[in-house]
Amino acid sequence: MTSHSTDTDRLLLPLPGGPHRVGTQELSLLDPDRADPWQTSRRRELMVQLWYPAAACAADAWPAARYLTPSVAAHVLQMWAEEGEEFDPALHEALAGTRVHAVDGAPAASGPLRPLVLLSPGLGEYRAGLTALAEDLASRGFIVASVDHPGDAAAVAFPDGRVVPHHEPADQEDGATTDLETRYLATRVADLRFVLDQLLAPHSSWYGLLDTARVGVAGHSLGGAAAAELARLDTRPAAIAVLDGSLFGQVLSTGLDLPVLLCGLTPPDPEDPDILAGWDQLWPLLRGPRRHTTVHGAGHMSATDFDALAGPLGLRDPDSPDDTFSFGTLPPGRGIALVREVLAAFFDEHLMT
Repeated sequence: MTSHSTDTDRLLLPLPGGPHRVGTQELSLLDPDRADPWQTSRRRELMVQLWYPAAACAADAWPAARYLTPSVAAHVLQMWAEEGEEFDPALHEALAGTRVHAVDGAPAASGPLRPLVLLSPGLGEYRAGLTALAEDLASRGFIVASVDHPGDAAAVAFPDGRVVPHHEPADQEDGATTDLETRYLATRVADLRFVLDQLLAPHSSWYGLLDTARVGVAGHSLGGAAAAELARLDTRPAAIAVLDGSLFGQVLSTGLDLPVLLCGLTPPDPEDPDILAGWDQLWPLLRGPRRHTTVHGAGHMSATDFDALAGPLGLRDPDSPDDTFSFGTLPPGRGIALVREVLAAFFDEHLMT
């Protein structure tokens, strides 16, 4: 068992940048028409977390939201472990207790219909890992729905107490890409379409809060590839943002007509052509407004909460090449701050006006 020096006082996500207080709620969804690709005897179940501008009374009447359950935190940390390494349970508790700014279960603020932004995390990541992005967007007037993709998420906890851990398909372990293209990517796209179906349906409790014509999708890494494929297949997204990672799927042949942000975080590596693969292929096929930006000094994980949390958890070593790839050379927390600015500016331009 490995012990890490943890500064729990610093396990705090950055303050949201907008004027609104933020509320959050969890939503459990069951798709009766689709089998789970990893548990074919079960129907596909999803967990979604919503962040939104909260009513002014939220500060006093509702509790602060919980970041993670300790069981999910244990699986998240295990994704960071070296082979054979086990973390002290105290580290699980520390990560689970990360302080956030959203208020749990608070009523939504009144006002005009608001844009919706779907968030899809990277492979092996988890919906709460994009909380810093979600809270910031919600504080600026968006309703944000972050989707856990059971099977490829680090872990997903359901209301009945089940925890579904990450599942690495056998063909992917052997280096094949077919499973990414058919199971991971197709499943994620179907997940996102189903979440849109549920949130935008007239029977949804969110229907009267959302402007169905102003839907954005942002994805980190594999989530970015899913956002692009979703936009190819579904007319509801009005703008998408890809935050680092490779692109694949039919969108690389068809292109897109809606506004697209490509936000690069990982520095180009001549020895690794797979870094940001597909970006050069997609760029000339983007027929709508397009923006390609790079956050200099960032790393692949700079779009996630771990940009701010890895240091206090004792999991960031500036002398490690792997950590340089993950977090870049910027000071802890600076990468996520810059990504939030880029993402907010893009969605402000294309969904708020």
